[in-house]
Amino acid sequence: MVDDALECQLEPNDEILDEDQMLVSAVGQDSEATGRLYDKYYSEILDYIYHCTFDGTVAEDLTSNVFLAVFRHLGQYRWRQVPFRAWLYRIATNEVRMHWRRQKRVKMVRLQPEDDEYAAELTAADSIETAEEYRLLHKALLELRIKYRTVIILRYFEDKAIAEICEITGRKEGTVKSQLHRGLARLQDILVRWGVLPE
Repeated sequence: MVDDALECQLEPNDEILDEDQMLVSAVGQDSEATGRLYDKYYSEILDYIYHCTFDGTVAEDLTSNVFLAVFRHLGQYRWRQVPFRAWLYRIATNEVRMHWRRQKRVKMVRLQPEDDEYAAELTAADSIETAEEYRLLHKALLELRIKYRTVIILRYFEDKAIAEICEITGRKEGTVKSQLHRGLARLQDILVRWGVLPE
């Protein structure tokens, strides 16, 4: 999982040194830098993984695994013009993929969120009129192949730009756009088949 993330060969990014680079560089000498990196990204990664799994407990467990892997392998990370955030999302994406591989034989999908905080988020979703529609949408997302699900979640649930999705997934812009197009078409087919959308 982390090896995939460490090998990311992305197009050069001309961003200047930022807070992340300073924190990552300081982790070896400053124990507080580890805490600051964790605090800065924990909620963002937790939300992303929650949108991928729709299970608060699983999201918390996988987020812990992500940060454990990050801090275990941070000494091997090289900037190579790759933003730390993209590397972090890539590790999170790999962790979600591993989770779904482990769960592949499980056919039942739990649709009720356990955490009230996440339930409140669901009812506040602007693009979905009701929490029930959101649950059906999420169930349909789980029917998609992971490559389509990942780009759709990053684009429409995490509000990432195409360029950011390219950095996170290590794919070229044309590939990401193609996966979005195909994924949305397949998602629509599923929702039509289920009677959620008109034919």
